[in-house]
Amino acid sequence: LGQWDALADFGKSIENYDILLDSLWKVPDWAYMKDHVIPKAQVEETPKLRVIQAYFALHDRNVNGVGDAENIVVKGVDLALEQWWQLPEMSVHARIPLLQQFQQLVEVQESARILVDITNGSRHAGNSTVGGHGGIYADLKDILETWRLRTPNEWDNMTVWYDLLQWRNEMYNSVIDAFKDFGKTNPQLHHLGYRDKAWNVNKLAHIARKQGLYDVCVTILEKMYGHSTMEVQEAFVKIREQAKAYLEMKGELTSGLNLINSTNLEYFPVKHKAEIFRLKGDFLLKLNDCEAANREYSNAISLFKNLPKGWISWGNYCDLAYKETQEEIWLEYAVSCFLQGIKFGIPNSRSYLARVLYLLSFDTLNEPAGRAFDKYLDQIPHWVWLSWIPQLLLSLQRAEAPHCKLVLLKIATVYPQALYYWLRTYLLERRDAANKSEIGRLAMAQQRMHQHASSGGPGSLGLIDGAGRMQSHGAASSENQVHQVPQPGGGVAPQDGGNLSVQESERSGPGENRGPTSNEHLQQGPAAINDGSQNALRRTGALSLMASAASAFDAAKDIMEALRSKHTNLASELEVLLTEIGSRFVTLPEERLLAVVNALLHRCYKYPTATTAEVPQSLKKELSGVCRACFSADAINKHVEFVREYKQDFEHDLDPDSTATFPATLSDLTERLKHWKNVLQSNVEDRFPAVLKLEEESRVLRDFHVVDVEVPGQYFTDQEIAPDHTVKLDRVGPDITIVRRHGSSFRRLTLIGSDGSQRHFIVQTSLTPNARSDERMLQLFRVMNRMFDKHKESRRRHICIHTPIIIPVWSQVRMVEDDLMYSTLLEVYENHCARNDREADLPITLFKEQLNPAMTGQISPEAIVDTRLHAYNEITRTRVPDNILSQFIYKTLLNGNHMWAFKKQFATQLALSCFISYMLQIGGRSPNKILFAKNTGKIFQTDFHPAYDANGMVEFNEPVPFRLTRNMQAFFSHFGVEGLIVSAMCSAAQAVVSPKQNQHLWHHLAMFFRDELLSWSWRRPLGMPLAPVAGGGLSAADFKLKVTTNVDHVIGRINSIAPQTLSDEDENAMDPPQSVQRGVAELVEAALSPRNLCMMDPTWHPWF
Repeated sequence: LGQWDALADFGKSIENYDILLDSLWKVPDWAYMKDHVIPKAQVEETPKLRVIQAYFALHDRNVNGVGDAENIVVKGVDLALEQWWQLPEMSVHARIPLLQQFQQLVEVQESARILVDITNGSRHAGNSTVGGHGGIYADLKDILETWRLRTPNEWDNMTVWYDLLQWRNEMYNSVIDAFKDFGKTNPQLHHLGYRDKAWNVNKLAHIARKQGLYDVCVTILEKMYGHSTMEVQEAFVKIREQAKAYLEMKGELTSGLNLINSTNLEYFPVKHKAEIFRLKGDFLLKLNDCEAANREYSNAISLFKNLPKGWISWGNYCDLAYKETQEEIWLEYAVSCFLQGIKFGIPNSRSYLARVLYLLSFDTLNEPAGRAFDKYLDQIPHWVWLSWIPQLLLSLQRAEAPHCKLVLLKIATVYPQALYYWLRTYLLERRDAANKSEIGRLAMAQQRMHQHASSGGPGSLGLIDGAGRMQSHGAASSENQVHQVPQPGGGVAPQDGGNLSVQESERSGPGENRGPTSNEHLQQGPAAINDGSQNALRRTGALSLMASAASAFDAAKDIMEALRSKHTNLASELEVLLTEIGSRFVTLPEERLLAVVNALLHRCYKYPTATTAEVPQSLKKELSGVCRACFSADAINKHVEFVREYKQDFEHDLDPDSTATFPATLSDLTERLKHWKNVLQSNVEDRFPAVLKLEEESRVLRDFHVVDVEVPGQYFTDQEIAPDHTVKLDRVGPDITIVRRHGSSFRRLTLIGSDGSQRHFIVQTSLTPNARSDERMLQLFRVMNRMFDKHKESRRRHICIHTPIIIPVWSQVRMVEDDLMYSTLLEVYENHCARNDREADLPITLFKEQLNPAMTGQISPEAIVDTRLHAYNEITRTRVPDNILSQFIYKTLLNGNHMWAFKKQFATQLALSCFISYMLQIGGRSPNKILFAKNTGKIFQTDFHPAYDANGMVEFNEPVPFRLTRNMQAFFSHFGVEGLIVSAMCSAAQAVVSPKQNQHLWHHLAMFFRDELLSWSWRRPLGMPLAPVAGGGLSAADFKLKVTTNVDHVIGRINSIAPQTLSDEDENAMDPPQSVQRGVAELVEAALSPRNLCMMDPTWHPWF
């Protein structure tokens, strides 16, 4: 807080020399130091002590002190190096304080050079005409220039800044004194000290304000400079810092306004005048004088048009006015202000794109936002839109489609590769959606009629035209190859064993019959339908959803055509690459069957009936579906060996139709599925190689000669990307590893870049419709990472969510960046079981058996908790120890140093996962869904997105807020949990709701939920009636309400755990005072409590 005099008095009263040495030189009180401290002090020899002794030697600006200072510095450097060598090799954070001390030592040496330079200079000046030598004082000017460039990091502690800049202040004073008589003869030298001192004071105040120490900022500005004149530039900075500090302080608004009103503006250049008017507007807005605020903002902009902050502030004001009055004119103003702010650009103003897109999404009927949007669109740099491609594509189905299409057309020409993968998948998905029903076909046909008139026949389609899909691009693949992916067991999607959606397989058979049939209809379309029926249909409005899919399809097709005509070669190269990846690296039937069995086994464990009961009807239905899908007529032709080997036994054991042999109870079924899982697993592992060769899998990719394709995933940085600076794809690596995780198998490709870098991607097939949510989550994480970088506490802890790259290949296939060192938490547990020859699923079975009486209703509901707790305790006592994770990591890592670094990183990553789970209410974190890298501790969670109830609200009903279980607690020890995890969660929460980021977070979340709820409304259960409203059966107002309610819930949760600033607590001071971390601490307690854990599903492995 910079209260050095208070500290010095305290130090004097208790004779604590450490405190005195630290604070006296900052007061400064050199006399007391000389008489009472330096002779008496008996303190430990540290680099810090040496620095202070050196300061003391130099303080009276006597050249004799220079020699002493040099000797002291040498000793100080020795001490610091000695400490440096004592630290372990991997410790990075522990060395930071030493680096900071080295900087102080270096600056003491430079200060000595300054004093020598001044003395020499004045000798010269005495001999000859004053200031005649240009060469003297060169050293001095150099050092002062360097000092401006060499400052600590913005997130370094305030004390670090204070130590450095306070001493520099002393040196600037000596420079001012040395040249105080040069006012007439050499004004440049005369002003040198003043200028740098003013800069120094303003910098320190700026850092204090950025770190939230507003009163410190004001004190520094008022006291530290102490001269009456100041350069115009610095005077402006001083006023700006002071005003911004007042703006944030309680009860200081009027003093801030008075400060601005009393400022004499005539000396300032226009840009600064405009900024001061803008600040005045901010004050008036906070004082609720809206009219006046509006006037000041417009003054600011009319003075200086290129003031990004001015536009943003004005946009904020217009947005507020729109919220209050609901008048469209304000909406139009707001959008145009934000877009101009982005155009004149400060890095922060890009965050306002979320807001612009949000306003555009919920535009009113006359499209005020759309008009403003189209007006300024051309002036905005294209790269700004790159991180919003998924949102823009989804918008093609909504009212704002025409505006978003313009943006996408721009991106298609400038950054084709940033758009291609998503656009292509979007086209394929929309085609499926538009083909799904008869109405859709009519709508398509109707579109085609217009198309025939305008575009000269169906041949001009390029990407998607009937069955001649890829022919024109050298990859002669027939239509059904496109749909080859989901193959037997169409929608059975055991992404990780957990989310099995068998109901799809019944709707669209093995997934193959969709392709060709839909195209025949398209070709017959135009002839078969007469005009009257179209109009009738158009009037009924039942077309809406399908027509929106059809019009979106057409819009996307136009964008694709634009991209292809501009980048013909690139498009055909990408097409070859994606077709090969999507069709060649599919899993084998055995692997698919294993995944299905694994998923069904999970289902059995999850089923809420007694294990002695009969097999429930829904499970029977799924089983017969599986038997039909896996051994369909189609499979019999394609995979003869597979069918011959498994069909008979599998159906004998598991087909409900063979009543004689079908298991009688749920536990029998479970046993049988376990048996099949083991058989298939050993077969898959024994018979298939762990590594496939590229030349055997895909000749095309082996001989693939790349000219234009880049390594995917380079456009997510949200920074400007020069097209020639991207890494091109050199080739695909020769070895394709098969990655097996919990019953699922994936092929892992290595993409080698032109710079020699390697990126590993696993190819995931048969995705569920939720797959897009993963991409949205990652997009949200990237936004949050930028917020973490801007906040002192989170930046200091290096808090950053791990964001792997996801590239869609087809609507059911995608590539996910994978780390070679990934392991899941369940693998750790299974590894332990295998090592000790235990059955991994035994605790689940035992737990379910103990619950049987409860399931059959023999126990009162109150006693159920105790039964569960008893079962849980028994398992933790006898079956699952709490040191499994610790043992695993201890055996994996090389030595203690690695362990320490890993633990710290892993704790931070886990804290972030917990924070996001709580913030977005994401449940279902069973250990098979948590991947962590064994070398860096980075965590990636699969299937990590919120679930929604029938009203579109986030649904969550787990007793624990996130996964933090016994083994993790034992690994981190309570120091790790309370020290690392709790503090990292607190600083993450604080960073995203800090006053600057709060608004951005709101709008980013609003866009996130807009997209989530859009896809949710299209995925509604089949029975729900489709209201004839474009956009998926929800009225616009209802939809907006759902989005905003969800966002407000999320922000409310973050606020409840974020440490609050002190000023808020003054009014309601608590006795006794409570910890600022109490919100997080309570959550951690809830996550660790056995009473909560025992209520979790057994497949969640609460005991692990």
